[in-house]
Amino acid sequence: MDFFEAQALAKKRTHRLVGLFACAVVGTVLTGYLAALLLTSQWHNHGARRGYVDYQSADDSPALWQPGLFAAVVTGTFAVVGLAALYKWNEYAGGGAAVAESVGARRLEPGSADPRERQLLNVVEEMAIASGIPLPAVYVLDDEIGINAFAAGLTTSDAVVTVTRGTLDRLTRDELQGVIGHEFSHILNGDMRLNLRITALVFGILVIALAGRGLLYSLRGSRVRGKNAGGIVAALAVTGLALMVIGYLGWFFGRLIQAAISRQREFLADASSVQFTRNPGGITGALKKIGGYALGGLVVHHDTAPIRHFFFAQGFRSSFDGLMATHPPLDRRIRAIEPQFDGQFFEPPEMVDVAHTSSAVAGFAPPLHPVAGFAPPAQSSGFKSPPPPRRNWLPPETAAARAGQLTAGHLAHAQELLDRIPAEVREAVRDPARAPAVVCGLLLDPDPGIAERQLALVATQAGEVTAAALAALREPLAAVAPEARLPLLQLALPALAALDRGALDRLLGTLDELVHADGRVSPFEFALQKVLERHLHLIAQPNAAIGDIQSFAAVADEIALVLSVLARLSGDEAAAGDAFAAGTAQLRLLDGRLGLQPAADCTLARLDPVLDRLVRASGPIKRRLLTAAAAVIGADGVVTVEEGELYRALAAALDVPLPPLSAAA
Repeated sequence: MDFFEAQALAKKRTHRLVGLFACAVVGTVLTGYLAALLLTSQWHNHGARRGYVDYQSADDSPALWQPGLFAAVVTGTFAVVGLAALYKWNEYAGGGAAVAESVGARRLEPGSADPRERQLLNVVEEMAIASGIPLPAVYVLDDEIGINAFAAGLTTSDAVVTVTRGTLDRLTRDELQGVIGHEFSHILNGDMRLNLRITALVFGILVIALAGRGLLYSLRGSRVRGKNAGGIVAALAVTGLALMVIGYLGWFFGRLIQAAISRQREFLADASSVQFTRNPGGITGALKKIGGYALGGLVVHHDTAPIRHFFFAQGFRSSFDGLMATHPPLDRRIRAIEPQFDGQFFEPPEMVDVAHTSSAVAGFAPPLHPVAGFAPPAQSSGFKSPPPPRRNWLPPETAAARAGQLTAGHLAHAQELLDRIPAEVREAVRDPARAPAVVCGLLLDPDPGIAERQLALVATQAGEVTAAALAALREPLAAVAPEARLPLLQLALPALAALDRGALDRLLGTLDELVHADGRVSPFEFALQKVLERHLHLIAQPNAAIGDIQSFAAVADEIALVLSVLARLSGDEAAAGDAFAAGTAQLRLLDGRLGLQPAADCTLARLDPVLDRLVRASGPIKRRLLTAAAAVIGADGVVTVEEGELYRALAAALDVPLPPLSAAA
């Protein structure tokens, strides 16, 4: 299943989920209506006995069908559930970080001296680079000694990965990698947003019970004064009790739905983890330790109750066994990966030895070989003709299908890329104080004269601290391989997102000055700015990820411009025509509507607002556009590093994660 299929499936699951919860709410409405009928009937009978109500006959009792009462119950129920669900959804509007912090998790500092925390950061970095998503922020539940983890967020840009202290202490690197691979599957498959919707809807139903409980609590110790006060208090008590019963019944069935949906996704995430790591023993080892550990995956913090279905393993014990279980039984999950499993779990050590583990011993770091079809990087920041063709690049359909994919090959390539980044640069990119200097350093021109002007701009625009950090990092940054530049930007995103608004605005302004210091914008410079701006925007406003354009015709002009810009990268008019034709051949729905744009119009400046509109397109449109773009770029049989970076920037601008193309090839 590719990224677009996974997103479409997540959307279908969301619609099914809404339908199931609508049934639960309807059941709540009907139960509430019956309770309201009973209460009004009792009230009228009480009033008749007291002389408050004058019935005309003995048969003049409240009817079973009362449209006004039913409308009031429906309106009240939907208002309470809807407003409460919106309130909870708004709580999570800050994305994954809001979820992690709501349960007391601590964000890991990038410079942590704890070897287990550093190992976790390294594993998450490898997964992020391999899958092409921004580096998720990493959190730890320090007080939880059970073995568990979860991923949360609204988009891949605001995702976070959270693990318990027990996971850090008791799992080997391979096992930790298996668990993190499982969580990355949830990130890439769109499960995180679905999980948050489930949480908000269940909370909406629960609020009815909480209102009833609050009403009963408010009546404790109340004194009855007056002739009719006793009847009023009794009526309020009965109302509170009815609300509690109705709300908890609705909540119970809502949790059943929640658990059933959660169980369905766990087998896929386990299988994906094996695919990512090429190491079945990693995730099965973690599951066996959970089964043999006295606490298992237990999570005791009361604030984690609403998000139990987020976790890697069952985080609570239930009297309803399979009905309320959010995860399949451990032995079934293990046998799905290891059919010969004998049913034996084992007790994990109190503390694993991480002093001698590394990505190399984990078995994922084969040497990186030259990639067929990838040319050496251009040495100038302007548009340059590609070198002579070599072998064909990936077929267009294959290139687009790589979106959201993470394989053992991608992971091995990511580990080698990270190993080749100088240690001082890797440390700096994690530090909010020095990460801006790293990003600025990626834009330094190879021409010494232009580079000196850029350094002066950094001192003036970004401040002396950033300028000093850049001066110290200039030499190691020069050693960063061209194919590692965008991955390095991915690693910088959490640190940059931690900057205050003023510092971030100054950095973006400085980057714009650096880009234009030589009077032109290269594909890499455009890619860096676009990726950075898009992901920082989604981190700040996760709900901005929308897709409301469903028609290819509605974005035909925008698609034509994107393909034209890509086709004209070489500057050869004949080659541009052939490349553009190769791209339009992938868009049969727009036959006759796409034309190669004049060279004067094919600037990166014009591409910027076009991508801002295309990000609102539906998944099928984005997929065909990326397929067509791959056909354009690969039409001459070779892809330069800058062309590959621009393609990845196009995907990132469309909110589509794409692994490094060299690994994909």
